[in-house]
Amino acid sequence: MDVVTRKKTLYEILAVAADASEAEIQAAFEAASAKLVSQKNRISADDYDFKLKVLQLAFKTLSTPSSRDAYDAKLAAAAVPAPVPAAAAPSLALVPLQADAEALSLRAEAMALRADAMTLRADAMALRSGAAPFRESRSFASSSEPVVSSLAPLLRKILMVLGTLFAIGAVAQSVSLLLANRRAEMAATAAAQASEKVLLQEYYQTHGVRPANKAELDALEAENRRKENEKRTVEREKSKVEQDARRFEEESRRRGEQVAADLRMAELQAKEQARRDDERREWQQKEDQRVKEQTERMRIERQKAEWREVLRR
Repeated sequence: MDVVTRKKTLYEILAVAADASEAEIQAAFEAASAKLVSQKNRISADDYDFKLKVLQLAFKTLSTPSSRDAYDAKLAAAAVPAPVPAAAAPSLALVPLQADAEALSLRAEAMALRADAMTLRADAMALRSGAAPFRESRSFASSSEPVVSSLAPLLRKILMVLGTLFAIGAVAQSVSLLLANRRAEMAATAAAQASEKVLLQEYYQTHGVRPANKAELDALEAENRRKENEKRTVEREKSKVEQDARRFEEESRRRGEQVAADLRMAELQAKEQARRDDERREWQQKEDQRVKEQTERMRIERQKAEWREVLRR
């Protein structure tokens, strides 16, 4: 794209006709903005910002009557051929990298549009104050204003030179930014490689195995984690079995002690009951013997009494 000799007009940017109404310009701006938003994830942030600024500049210029009149006057002046062809200036070109040529051209075009905006603001202020604008307006005629008509080509050349300088500066800045970004990416890549080497060396010193790359290191670490998890699972199962065995042993011991205590208590109770039974039998025997002896004494006493009664007769 040649940002000096041929760049898109603001009407072409919004894809509207030169006689479009304000409603059509508003609708075109909203449609273009929505389309740009939908492409936001597929372009860089810088490209998105520049394209959005271009759309906003086009809408702001064409939606304001004074700035639109000034812009139309500029287009009309640019369409008039210069009376004396200017000598071709030596071209200055910066060749960007092929992958970023479109983005750099877009940035250059945006810078040229910024220069147009500056002149459009000046024309709008001139229109509001009633003074003659810096460029030819639609009402100017070359036959009635020969001085202004003769100055118009010179003013166009000045604006073209300013736009060229802005474009060159934008391209140079973009190239420098691109190179700086690439140097940063290279530095980040080198740092990542150095970090990877350190990780590989640490793994080798710890495990005695030297992985070939980061992917193999991740695979080995994943395998080590899997083995560690399996080992912890086995240890947990073993600990659980041991705890269950200890609980069973402790429960069995407590039950054995309880049974032994119950047996001792039953034995003591049996001995006590036997002692009581022996005492009761012994008492019963003594009682029976006392009753028997008393009965025998009473019988002897009765016999004695009977014999005494017989002898007394």
